[in-house]
Amino acid sequence: MLALAAAGAFYLGSPHQRLRGVRRPRRLRRAGWLLLVLAWAAAWRALGFWGGGFAMLTAFMLAAVALPYADVWYGAWKSERKARKEIRHVG
Repeated sequence: MLALAAAGAFYLGSPHQRLRGVRRPRRLRRAGWLLLVLAWAAAWRALGFWGGGFAMLTAFMLAAVALPYADVWYGAWKSERKARKEIRHVG
């Protein structure tokens, strides 16, 4: 969960995301680094150095790849909803 939260913080702190308007992206990126280190420490404690590191990186990369797709899907859903609303009020 910490690795997923770290990926979310990194993504929300990036300038190209459109999910939320963020006023202080630098804080989110710092929080992402902190969460990533905590995720690695928790995974290291549970699975050992190498196993924990690879498990944490796998979870992090899963979220890092899925978040841009979720952003595009949400943008398309929002624009389609807006278009349907405009069509409904035309007549």
